[in-house]
Amino acid sequence: MLLNNMKSNDLTILFLSCDKYSDLWKPLFYCFHTYWPDCPYPLVLGSNTIRYRDSKIKTLLSGPDKDWSSSLRNILKEINTKYVFIWLDDIFPIQPVVTKDFIDALRFLDDHNGVHMHAWPTPKPDRLVTGYKYGEYDRGTPYRANAFGFWDTAYLRTLLLAGENPWNFEIMGSYRASFTDGFYCCLQTLFHRLHVVEKGAIFSNAYEYCRNHGIPLDDKSRKIISGNRSIQSELQKIYFNIVMKISWRNRVNLMNTLRRLIISY
Repeated sequence: MLLNNMKSNDLTILFLSCDKYSDLWKPLFYCFHTYWPDCPYPLVLGSNTIRYRDSKIKTLLSGPDKDWSSSLRNILKEINTKYVFIWLDDIFPIQPVVTKDFIDALRFLDDHNGVHMHAWPTPKPDRLVTGYKYGEYDRGTPYRANAFGFWDTAYLRTLLLAGENPWNFEIMGSYRASFTDGFYCCLQTLFHRLHVVEKGAIFSNAYEYCRNHGIPLDDKSRKIISGNRSIQSELQKIYFNIVMKISWRNRVNLMNTLRRLIISY
């Protein structure tokens, strides 16, 4: 039984993918069923033309791949729950997922008329919500729209613009949502995860993790990031994580100071 009066038909878990990433489905769902076997919410896989054979997962097809946002818009037409949790196909859960944490987050979002909640505190929230384990983003905060996480389904439909990929959406979607309230984040990571793919290639650390833990990741379909590219990718992740811990206002002030110094020089 769900807690706090939230019902299983209030939320859909939507694993958002496409045909060319179908090799990730088997390891993704292996991890999901292993670490969240009692998930009470309906599970949906969004793809283009290929279906996944799993009695616990319904596949919704968007048709031939035009772009990420157009595919998502088509899939959302078939989602009838008030909220949807967008789960990207290259994010694998690697520790048990606590159902109550999802229920609590969803109830908070509903009680506060929220439209979106990040599953982890990236970027750092502008303020803490007193008495709760969640933070809030101000209007105009960069990256307040994160593809991964809880969304008010109707609001997400209005925010999507054809032609965008997830990275475009997080930048431009945040801009389009600048004057909308109701953007939150969990202060503690909602669940522990492994990021597996970048620009179509498998992270070397993700490959090693999957191999060591018996996760059926197909290493024949994709290249494994190695050498200088692996080092560069790790440095980029470290840099991004450091930057995201700095208040966006401080980041903007710093950039403005640097611009003035450069122009003055």
